[in-house]
Amino acid sequence: MALIALASAKGAPGVTTAALALAMVWPRSVLLVEADLAGTSVMPGYYRALVPHDRGLHQLAIAHSHGDLTDRELWDQTMALDQTDTQRAFLPGILKPRSAASLRDLWGPLASHLAALEAGGVDVIVDLGRIQAREDREPLLTVADLVLLTTSSRLPDVVMTQAIAADRVSSSTRAVTNLALLVVGPGRPYTEQQIAKHVGLTSVGTLAWDQVSAQVLSVGTRPTGQFTKSPLMRTATTVADQIGQHITQRRDQLDTKEPR
Repeated sequence: MALIALASAKGAPGVTTAALALAMVWPRSVLLVEADLAGTSVMPGYYRALVPHDRGLHQLAIAHSHGDLTDRELWDQTMALDQTDTQRAFLPGILKPRSAASLRDLWGPLASHLAALEAGGVDVIVDLGRIQAREDREPLLTVADLVLLTTSSRLPDVVMTQAIAADRVSSSTRAVTNLALLVVGPGRPYTEQQIAKHVGLTSVGTLAWDQVSAQVLSVGTRPTGQFTKSPLMRTATTVADQIGQHITQRRDQLDTKEPR
């Protein structure tokens, strides 16, 4: 596998929680990148504002402006996602939306660095938050093996997801597009199959509507002993496996070999 981006068309229903859940259960070494232009929600949420926000994309943008954007600098700006697991790292995003403009020249070089990590055995999950039809972060969307449009099953979210999918990919290229669907909380009221049919994209699965476990990731609630076996984390494990299968099938379609 390689680079997977998560995004939504309306607000960010479940994007950050979904990205964190997938990173927690990912079967290989993984780097979670917070690239949400609305500002970080992981630092005050999952980390409960207990970790200094002195690393991340803003520092990488400064390094790039000085011609110093290297793999070492990239890793220097990360922190442990889980103190008990050195295979999971996190690259913080910006503190406030007004800082987004300072990253405009970073996205292209950063996308190249992130895509190259696969050769070293590291996959990347990118939390994009809300996306538009066209935007500055296009390099990340272009190099991603998979862009998961994340939606709840509420009608307004589904309609907006269908609109952004139609804007980003034509019907003639949907067979090879890197866009796919991830449904959070299916059956409230629409099923995964109904949503996928309306949006016109293949679904990689669903994440359970599990508010108690989601709060561990979104606001830093202390996990219970059952957290890893919760509906959210069990479905995240299934989705991670389905993502791998989807990427393998798409690479076979495009005849693209995975780096070794």
